[in-house]
This record gives sequence, structure tokens and C-alpha cells, in this order.
Amino acid sequence: MSSGVSSDRSEKWAKVRKRPRKNGTICYSVTHWIDGKQTSFPFDDEQAAGAFEALVKVHGATQARAMYDIPPPTPRGALGSKAITVAEYLRHYIDHLTGVEQYTVDKYEEYLRNDIAPILGDLALVKLREEDIARWVKHMEATPTRRKKPPSPKTIKNKHGFLSGALRAAVDRGLITSNPAAGRRLPRRTGNEDGDADDDAEIRMLTRKEFGSLKDATTEYWQVFQEFLVASGARWGEVAALKPTDVNRETGAVKVRRAWKKSSKGYHIGPVKTKRSKRTINLPLDLIGRLDYSHEWLFVNRDGGPVRYSSFRRNVWDKAVARAGLNPPPTPHALRHTCGSWMLAKGIPITTVSRHLGHEDIQTTVNIYGDVDRSSFESAAAVMGELLSDDNA
Repeated sequence: MSSGVSSDRSEKWAKVRKRPRKNGTICYSVTHWIDGKQTSFPFDDEQAAGAFEALVKVHGATQARAMYDIPPPTPRGALGSKAITVAEYLRHYIDHLTGVEQYTVDKYEEYLRNDIAPILGDLALVKLREEDIARWVKHMEATPTRRKKPPSPKTIKNKHGFLSGALRAAVDRGLITSNPAAGRRLPRRTGNEDGDADDDAEIRMLTRKEFGSLKDATTEYWQVFQEFLVASGARWGEVAALKPTDVNRETGAVKVRRAWKKSSKGYHIGPVKTKRSKRTINLPLDLIGRLDYSHEWLFVNRDGGPVRYSSFRRNVWDKAVARAGLNPPPTPHALRHTCGSWMLAKGIPITTVSRHLGHEDIQTTVNIYGDVDRSSFESAAAVMGELLSDDNA
């Protein structure tokens, strides 16, 4: 055998090979034998590849793959003796994900079931082309959501991102030669980074008068909760997961460190959305002084348990919105956007607003609220006016 492979195709033979990817990066592929057939597995890190190679040489490829939780090798372009379809591959991909929250797995299941399988599912994975991805994206753009409105660019971006990531993994495993979804131009992003709304119309910012009407129409028990949502600009799951110990009553500093998550397995506490979402914000001391610190959670329902979005919206929010006559009717998420718009309207620097809201980067804040912060544009106009006046002097 070439390359030093023994004639018995031993499961304890392995070799690391440095291979370039089409995107310009490098992977370290460990070639080995299983059941008399040569296969390989890619690693991004040379040291990790070397460690796997060593395990194969000591324990054999089958045991080494099991120790790394690597699924059995799949023949190129096939699942057993049957050609892999896109749906079959994605089913396998989702089933073997590790280190992913159940909420995310549920979303991927939904994408596969409702969006990908009906259009691309029956195609052979090896025959999937860029034209098929383009057709799929256009179909999503033209298909109304459950609310009978077009999906937002952010929603399409999320679904495309899942498919592209799965296809990238198929390239790494040698199932396909290139990723047909890579580099696909998508509808322009609207900036709704939180995923709480299905379309741009949901990005609602309340005026001070509208918020006053909403507060007056809300039962007294929930009024301070509404004020907190506006002042903090935090996501619903972040506010509902706050504990009394997260609040410094002397300085008004509030630590945002966790969030409630909902999945097919029910509610559970998980990490905040992004690294920047883990933050400390400051709120008015008057508001801090009116909070109830006697329960496990900072905000609780009337039974003393955690506040749940669906129950609050159905029993409190929607009724208050109707009594206040707000049109178009906002969702609770509108209070987060209201926070951002109010701060910018009063001249708070957009960098501060971005950090207060926990955006991953300032571009997200600019995309959502760029037109709200008119102060810099007004200053620019004043400068140009002065320069023109000097020229005319």
C-alpha cells in the first residue's frame, strides 16, 4: 500500500494531512481505515488532529471515533446504498448536533419541516446547486408567514444560515465538493436582531404619550414592570430571569446575566443571547426603589411564580393596549425599541445605547435606530450652513 498503509488496512493506522479548503482556510484531515474502507475526518486545529491520530494508533479507529463522538462514516453521496437527499442529510445533521440549546434544535427542526423539505428536501445532496438555493430563497420571500405577512429579511437570513452551515459541514465530511449556499445574496437586513417579530411593521416605538396611555390602562400591579421594560430596554427573557441579587439598590446598577428560554421541553434558564448581551446597566434610583425584592425572581406573577410571556400578553398586555386605543397595536417587544429611540432622541451617544441594549455590535443599533438619532445629522447640517455662509461672505 502507498503512504505507508499496511496491507491489512489496520484500524490502528492513521495519518494527518494538511488540506486547503475552497474558502481559503486550512483543515487537518486524519485519514484512517474502518471496516476495510478508507475514510477521513477534518479538524480545524493541527494539534487536535494529531491527538486524534494518536488515539487511532493506540485504540483503533472505531473506538477513537466513539471517544470523539464522531458518527460512523457515510460513503460519499450515499446513505447506505441509497443516495442521500437534502432532507435526509439535514435530518442526520440535526440529530448529531452537540452543545446546542434545545430551543435552537427546535428552530432547526422547524426550518427543515416547514421551509427546506417542501422545496429542496427530495433533491439529491450531491446535485444541489446554487440555482436551487436561489429558487428556495425566492419562495420564502413570496410565502406569507402565519400572520399572513412577508417574512422579514432577518428570518430568511436565519433559515439560510442554518442550511449554509449544514452544507459547510457536508463539505468538510467529503459528502459534497462545495457549498452551494455560500455567498448567496439575501434580502437586505432590517435590523430586527431579536427575532421577536416576524416583520418590519413589528418594530414599533411608542411616544411618551402612548406609553403614558398604556400605563394608565394597565392594572397597577404590572405598571412598575412596564416601566422597567422601557428603562432597561432588555429582552423579555432577560428581565423575567432577573433576581433581587442582580440589583444594586444604592447605585441602580443591574446585572444581566441569564435569560428564560422556551423549547419543546418547556422553560429553562440559559445564557443571554450574545457575549455583549451579558452586561451591567444603570436604571433610575426611583424605579429601583419601587421594586419588590421579596421573591426568588425580581418580577413574579400574582401567584409568585416566574412571569411568562404568553400569559402576560394574553391577560395583561393585549387588554391594556385595547383600552389605550394604541394603533397599530404594539407587542411587549416594542418597549425595548422604545427605550432605544427615547435615549437617542435625548442625545445619548449611540455607542452607549448599543451597550445598554446588549447589541452584538453597534451596526445593529445603527440599522434599527439610525434615523431616530437626528442630532448628528442636524449638527452636520449646521456645519455645512456655516461653511456655505463663509463662502458667501
